[in-house]
Amino acid sequence: MNRPKILRKNGFALLLTLTALCCLFAGPAVAYEQETAKESISKELPPGEESFSKNSWDRWIFIANADAFLGLSRLNGAGTLGGGSADALLVPAYKYDDRTFFILMYDGHYYKKRDFYSDEIGPRERTEFQAHTIQPMLRRDFGPENRYSITPSVFLTYTFNKDIDSANWDDGLYNYRDKGTSLEFNMREAFVREGEFDCTVQYYKRRYPNYASLLSLTGLDLRTGLDVEKNEQDYHGLLLKGGYSVQKPVGFSFVSQYALLYKDLDDKKVVDSDGVLTSEGEKEYQHTADVNLWYTLDIGGGLKVGVDLQGGLKRGNQNYYDGMETIILSDDQFTTDYYDYNLYRIAPNISYTLAFFPVTAAVGCSFQKRKYTDRKATFPDGSYKPDLERDVEWTLNARVSYDLSDHWSVIGLWEHTQARSNYDDERVYRYDYDLNYYAVGVAFRY
Repeated sequence: MNRPKILRKNGFALLLTLTALCCLFAGPAVAYEQETAKESISKELPPGEESFSKNSWDRWIFIANADAFLGLSRLNGAGTLGGGSADALLVPAYKYDDRTFFILMYDGHYYKKRDFYSDEIGPRERTEFQAHTIQPMLRRDFGPENRYSITPSVFLTYTFNKDIDSANWDDGLYNYRDKGTSLEFNMREAFVREGEFDCTVQYYKRRYPNYASLLSLTGLDLRTGLDVEKNEQDYHGLLLKGGYSVQKPVGFSFVSQYALLYKDLDDKKVVDSDGVLTSEGEKEYQHTADVNLWYTLDIGGGLKVGVDLQGGLKRGNQNYYDGMETIILSDDQFTTDYYDYNLYRIAPNISYTLAFFPVTAAVGCSFQKRKYTDRKATFPDGSYKPDLERDVEWTLNARVSYDLSDHWSVIGLWEHTQARSNYDDERVYRYDYDLNYYAVGVAFRY
């Protein structure tokens, strides 16, 4: 629909009112979710049709979703860093016949900003990150009206980190490589017309080429004299996930998903209560349930109010032995199931699109809490508290986009993150911080 190029006063007033209301309840934070690679492909590649063009060129379908931002990130106590980000999803697909697609997907991400990621013990800071995935797929539609599809694929992922003390991309301690295969089943019009069910089985091998623990560098377990783990972070992963969604242009919609990730580490051994490595290998289970609910009202260009609810838990057989940086054994601390935790997250959000001007504004917030089942919090000197570790994160963000055309948009965004923990030993990791990120950029959709 063609929109007039003038902004009507009542539309602008409504936008300001909605923005103000969002700010009032915005303590926690998540505002908008970018479309995933899977969602983009599903939207652009509809079910196979009974007839299709015999012209070879007409059978090609191209999907391109990309954006680029200039940004500033500011971390309390560490100053401001200039940078930005770039994301690209490039998908050429060939329609072989009325039910078969050959698809090649490239999904790439880059950013330069102050950021934190977890190495399973605590938050590590980094300034640059990039990830690249290549995934060839074969999709076959079948059944009445081609409602069902099955998609086998293989994939390769490379990631690179620039930690604060790292100058080269290849030096990142937690750079990893994934090689794997996946099989997905999808059913459209499941139970209701707008319903969709999908399930995926995925296997992959993850390798950390730069990772080496201090113990593994010695080549021996100092207590037993036996060879120790050489690839202690590498693992085989099995991912099972399933979901059901009902998405309507107006009214109530939801997307739900449950996922189970099983990790079998290659060389990592379980630590016993005396600090000696056992012969048992480390194994880990991660359960995640996510429900995204929203209601769309046909007011002006469209008002969308939603909430994202997530719960998760991690369980494994790995313990932790802390020598307390002394040579005596009497003060050593042993913790069972050191890495196990429960997590929940709630993220309300709201967005509004003007009817007579191509502007969309969105604000949101999120609150996330992770509580460990056995790991105790610490004082600044590393001594243990009687309380279990609890990590809390609040996020508030806002985004405004202006559509230049059907393919191009200009976007401005801001995100504020506040992390707090009762784990006070920050000699290696940083648990408490305030982080702001400001960015402006363009987005392209084809």
